[in-house]
Amino acid sequence: MSELETQIEAGQEAIRETTGLLSRMLDQLTARLPSILVALVVFVLGMLLATLINKTIFHTMKRAKLNKTAASFGRSLVRILLYTVLIMICLSIAGVPMASIIAVVGAAGMAIALALQNSLSNVAGGFIILFEKPFQRGDYIITSEQEGFVESVSILYTRLTTRDNRSIYVPNSLVAGSPLVNLSQNGTLRLTAHVPVAYDTDLAKVRTVLLDSLKNVSVVLKDPKPYMAVSEFADSSIDVAVYFWVKKGDYFVGIERVLEAFKNAMDENDIVIPFPQLDIHRNPE
Repeated sequence: MSELETQIEAGQEAIRETTGLLSRMLDQLTARLPSILVALVVFVLGMLLATLINKTIFHTMKRAKLNKTAASFGRSLVRILLYTVLIMICLSIAGVPMASIIAVVGAAGMAIALALQNSLSNVAGGFIILFEKPFQRGDYIITSEQEGFVESVSILYTRLTTRDNRSIYVPNSLVAGSPLVNLSQNGTLRLTAHVPVAYDTDLAKVRTVLLDSLKNVSVVLKDPKPYMAVSEFADSSIDVAVYFWVKKGDYFVGIERVLEAFKNAMDENDIVIPFPQLDIHRNPE
């Protein structure tokens, strides 16, 4: 037999093997086609049912007056669990052995755990936030790197909205694992307004004028009472600090309105706001 005939026979054998393999695959697909179609129908119906269940759980949490932050985290967690269970059911209906599914899920879980260590730490951080409840939706928080109003907490991220309406997604591990300041938790906040006055100014008069001007600022609380204290002897002025309290919702406008009231009151009462100056003494020759 010539070399050409040998190659032709090998090619024909390869074609027969490929045809047989495709034929067997087609036969298996045909045999399992009803199961696959049923699995597809179950998947579509399961997606609709999972969405309905997720919404029902969320509304139940809402009616139970559960913390909104916990509700958003729980909704995100339930969604992932429902989709995972649905996929496993559909694979089983399609004819994939359950032992194989469990083995694949286990192997995939280990691989995902190694590849997504940071993400798993974010999930753990989400559970810490859920159970410790350091804040709730609408609170203004300051973390080690970001600050803003809390919008929601998902499996991996805490979403904040800044004062200029930007959305920031902070990993839960950073929120749970670093110092956090909650400006909204106690309901009221103390603010400090620093005011410079000239060295020859009557401090008793300054105290009366500034504290009286606060009575016309609606955001300043009457209780606790505002008070003034000298904070520093600067180069060109005596700096006084006025301490006052506001509700958490007035935190960002408090200083602005108080300083405006101080400026108007000081102008009306001839209290000088000094500016830096330098006295030069020349020795006569």
